[in-house]
Amino acid sequence: MELNRLDEPFAPQDIEWRIQQSGKSGQGKIYAMVLAYVTNRAIMARLDDVCGKANWRNEYQPAPAGGVMCGISIKVDGEWITKWDAAENTQVEAVKGGMSGAMKRAAVQWGIGRYLYNLEEGFAQTSDTKRNDWNRAKLKDGNTTFWWCPPQLPSWALPPDNQQHKQPATQPETPTRTPDDILREFTEMVSKESDLETIKGLYKAAWNALSTSAEHQTKCIEVYQIRAKELNKAA
Repeated sequence: MELNRLDEPFAPQDIEWRIQQSGKSGQGKIYAMVLAYVTNRAIMARLDDVCGKANWRNEYQPAPAGGVMCGISIKVDGEWITKWDAAENTQVEAVKGGMSGAMKRAAVQWGIGRYLYNLEEGFAQTSDTKRNDWNRAKLKDGNTTFWWCPPQLPSWALPPDNQQHKQPATQPETPTRTPDDILREFTEMVSKESDLETIKGLYKAAWNALSTSAEHQTKCIEVYQIRAKELNKAA
């Protein structure tokens, strides 16, 4: 059993994206920060493939502060070893959602999908007009509907077999955003935002998106620092 194989990247179709934060910039443009997760189906398939169907199992318990805990056990040299993690119940299908989240986190304890943490938050492509091949969502006001498409995965987050696991050819084409575009949008967003924690999240996503340009990352830092000083003075 080669447990290091648990750490290997997954194919794009085994990755699901969830909106971490969304809103509107000062110019009214909708933005969405998204996080990547491995699906539970892919986790189970990976465990079957690496460990064998009879050599792993999962179990659930109530979490001490609510929610649910999941333990994933793998039989190593004849001994069962269990790693646990927990998640809160979700608003939709509360218990089922909590169990699903807890299993994803327990899988990370074994290294499954842990590499996705290096992605942190990223900006999705968004549109205020319907696109059938994009995901549908609403802003917190409950009235504004928009459509979004997740960012492309970098090459280091893809399996080596590019022919089998490269980004699906059917994924919709999205307009290219230049570093200037990203920096301008970030500046507009934070200029109208007064919550420092929200600004920190926007800054992190923008800084990651500007990884190809050290110059633009420096400017991004400057914009964040200026806005943070403005808010601290007003407090």
